[in-house]
Amino acid sequence: MGLLPSAAATRDADTDPTDLDGTVSPNAQLLEQMQGMQSRLRKSEERRRAMIHIIADMNEANKRLANQRKAMLHILSDYERDRRRLASQTERLDNSRRALLHILQDSHQSNLRLEKSRKAMIHIMDDLRKTTEAMQRREQELRINRSS
Repeated sequence: MGLLPSAAATRDADTDPTDLDGTVSPNAQLLEQMQGMQSRLRKSEERRRAMIHIIADMNEANKRLANQRKAMLHILSDYERDRRRLASQTERLDNSRRALLHILQDSHQSNLRLEKSRKAMIHIMDDLRKTTEAMQRREQELRINRSS
């Protein structure tokens, strides 16, 4: 029986890492190391691809943020221009309001002067009427005195 190869001896060394005596052969150890290295290499490649995707996503996000920043700068510029325009409009409106107030005050003063002038004219006309009536009476008295 010792001359015939046993079932354990006929096993392929690549598929069975143990020798006939139950110890691990050097080829099997190298095969295990190679498989471990290939596994680490695959994982490393997967991590590299994942990192490339992350970097691409970050690059895209940075581009979007840059566009948003530019848009915000344009919005702020427009806001500042509008604020300045409104400030100058407010100043012009305030100046117009003050000018209108002065015009109204001047108009009121003019109306008061006109009222005083009208009253003075009424008094003058009344005095003129009284004077005219007095002169007419005097003339009549003089005519009456002359005729008598």
